[in-house]
Amino acid sequence: MTGVSKSSTAPLVSVLGPLRISRRGAEQPVTDKAMRVVASALVADANRGVSTDTLVDLVWAPHERPTNPLDALETRITKLRTLLTPEADLTWTAGGCVLTIEPELIDAVCFERMIEAARWCTPHGAISTLEHALSLWRGDPLPDLCRDGVDHPESVRLRQLRARAIEDLAVYELEVGSVEDAAGRLLALLSAEPLRERACGHAMWALHRLGMTDDAVTCYDQLVERLEDELGEGPSTELRETYRSVTGREPPSPNTAATSRVDTTFLGRTHELARLSTMMHRDRFVTVTGPAGSGKTRLALEALSTTEVPATFVRLSTCDSRELHGTVAAALGVHARGLDDTTDDLPTVLAEYLCGRRHVLVLDGCEHLLTSVRALVRKLRSRCRDVTVVVTSRVRLGLAGEQVLPLGPLARDGVRDPLLSRAGNLFRDRARRVKTDYPRDEREAEAARTALRHTACLPLALEVLAGHVVADDWTMPATWPTDLVEWSCSRLTPAQRELLGALTVFGADAPTDAVRRVVDADGTVDDTLAQLTRAGLLGTTEDARHRLPDLVRRHATQWFTGTEAEHKARQRHALWCVDAITDAVAHLPTDDLASFERLRRMEDDVCAALRWAVREEPALAAELTGLVGALTVYRPVPKLLPWQLAVARAVDPRLSRHAPAAASGADAALRCGLPEEGLRLAARAAELASTPRQHWAAVHTLVCAYYDLGDDDRAATVCHELLALPDLPDQHKADAHAFLSLVAARGGHHPEALRNAELATRFAHESGSARRVALAAYAEGLATRLTDLGKGAHLLARARAKAKTAEATWITASAGTALADALLTLGRVPEAAKLLQLTLDDWHRMRAPRPLRACVDVGLRCVAFASGRSAAAALARAQAERSTSENLALARTARAVAKSLASTFGAAHP
Repeated sequence: MTGVSKSSTAPLVSVLGPLRISRRGAEQPVTDKAMRVVASALVADANRGVSTDTLVDLVWAPHERPTNPLDALETRITKLRTLLTPEADLTWTAGGCVLTIEPELIDAVCFERMIEAARWCTPHGAISTLEHALSLWRGDPLPDLCRDGVDHPESVRLRQLRARAIEDLAVYELEVGSVEDAAGRLLALLSAEPLRERACGHAMWALHRLGMTDDAVTCYDQLVERLEDELGEGPSTELRETYRSVTGREPPSPNTAATSRVDTTFLGRTHELARLSTMMHRDRFVTVTGPAGSGKTRLALEALSTTEVPATFVRLSTCDSRELHGTVAAALGVHARGLDDTTDDLPTVLAEYLCGRRHVLVLDGCEHLLTSVRALVRKLRSRCRDVTVVVTSRVRLGLAGEQVLPLGPLARDGVRDPLLSRAGNLFRDRARRVKTDYPRDEREAEAARTALRHTACLPLALEVLAGHVVADDWTMPATWPTDLVEWSCSRLTPAQRELLGALTVFGADAPTDAVRRVVDADGTVDDTLAQLTRAGLLGTTEDARHRLPDLVRRHATQWFTGTEAEHKARQRHALWCVDAITDAVAHLPTDDLASFERLRRMEDDVCAALRWAVREEPALAAELTGLVGALTVYRPVPKLLPWQLAVARAVDPRLSRHAPAAASGADAALRCGLPEEGLRLAARAAELASTPRQHWAAVHTLVCAYYDLGDDDRAATVCHELLALPDLPDQHKADAHAFLSLVAARGGHHPEALRNAELATRFAHESGSARRVALAAYAEGLATRLTDLGKGAHLLARARAKAKTAEATWITASAGTALADALLTLGRVPEAAKLLQLTLDDWHRMRAPRPLRACVDVGLRCVAFASGRSAAAALARAQAERSTSENLALARTARAVAKSLASTFGAAHP
């Protein structure tokens, strides 16, 4: 690396402020505005060609151009060549006009080299170098290239380098004890760029060290408020950690574990909880082992509530080996293209998605999938060094680096009275849920002590024991059972056994109304549920659903599987799913979001119903996926996507020749990055449509497919065909006009784009569909951006917020890409950097190559603004060289871009 002398002579050309050209130490005034613009444009692209058209557009607005702009341009270039000779030269090449100059003669290049040199200095040396580098600045860079309030990209890049240099200088000053200087610099920087999270974090530390912790909290609160207003996002985990360290208290943050827990007090495992929480933060691979009923699942869920790192809980107790990777992918939000690995290399996809991100992945109930889980964990550990994998299983996996936390019975010894032991505390808590004053006398207390002495004190066994001991007819068994849960199940009445068996057909926790539909028990379901809950064989979740413990499920499955009662229960369960989703669709679009939330709560049950119906009642499966498709337009549900595709791809005509199912599969294909297949399935759906509603849905999917493929002419044609259909509902009119606006905006036709966006907005509001309102807002933002970039960015931010509220992930990601592009052009780089990290993650999960490529291109521009063009080019080249396919290179480039932006501006994700 060439050294940079701080005593070098003044540069020939200075652009870190108003343009200045110096000769022999004297400034040469450039009074001609057009000449200043030409000089600035050539310096911005020094030693590279600048085309004639670009120079003309920069120098003169369309209404100001002279009669012969080329002659006027040549006159300025000739004068400039004379002014710069002999240190620099201007020549014409095939690529345009080139300023040939030694880089050291430009102050911006000297500034960049000093910043690079400071990285290799001692703290005091770095401070001196950075102060000298920042002294080169005299004002805004390249001001003559600003047009309509929008700065030139090189000006934006230089300002970002200056901001980063200020941050680095403040860090070095904090290191050597110059806290006041650091605080002043950082607060001044935040005044100019209030969304720089890295600067905010260091400013908080500086203010705290000055005894101004309240001001540090104010600094944090202001940034959080701005982030919420501008982007609808919260602060990064690093910034929340800084808040915690500075204030000694927890910042408000969302719960990262989105899994409902059983509505019971967590007792008896506090020591194990502390150990597991420590191991999750310290170790990369933890296995919680123990016999069935030892509380492995509860312990893992409680441990997740103690971490702020993003976490995913995957329940595998009802999963088979073919569905393992798809189940994990769905839990992570990654879109799978098939039900098994024969159509999709999901292990590699999962490893690429998790690589480079901090995450806790909990695989619960793995004892029946040991071989498959071992292979998956081995792959994740080899590629994903920041991911912590927590496995719960009856036995350890036996892989290198595995840290094991064994769970055994709760302690009942060490104290004189078993009721005062850890096991006794849990027992009494569960018993008092049935009888609040238990034990009422010494006789009951002694019976409880005797029962505890005879019981293997596993948590589930204690809950079952409590349910029996508090009963009025309780008597001690003559021979104490070795498996209390099995013994309790053997004492069930036929009605209780049937209900427990019926609960095994549910894919998740069962709501009471669904249990009533599935169990034919003559109105006694509620009483039977209450009896089983009191007996400890059923749990109740926080949202009042009924959860079947895994050990109880295993026992119930043994006596229920293969019986006639199972077939009837599964049929009733599937019909309940169809009726519930039909009711949700009937409330579209006026109750749009509530209908979708109903589907989200049922997604596990819909999967369980489809798993049975595809084999036993294909027509029912086709009807169910068709209904799902009506609820998931623009907002796919990862768990259901493989089923939508599987039904549409099926050979059985009862599945594949169903128009709504084909349209649902087409939409799923689009949301899995398969636009060609989506187009084929949409064409089939249009061919099979037998009602106007089916035809509307099929034609709408055709529009989406053509738009995703970039065929704007076909997309516009089909939109007009859709609008020509009789009795078209408002939501489809809104869709058609929105896509006409998007197509026109992509072609640069502002009046047409804005007119269709206004029509889309009107029809969307009349329909009441939150998704359509968000799509219309997105179209309006793109149309407005063509003529008013600032207003367009504001409208795109509003559209993205509406799409997030409507859970329309496709619109959220699309608006995010467009908004990031607009923010970059406006010079709001920190906001764009945070938004790009989130949007790259969205497209990565959807595995959509075309929009991911567009987002990556915007991301590389952002990297270039922050770290230079060469850094961005080297990043993309490095990922292409080490990848075996174009899609793999794209995914890795997306990840590398997000990582680069996180290191410079702070991580949007932990």
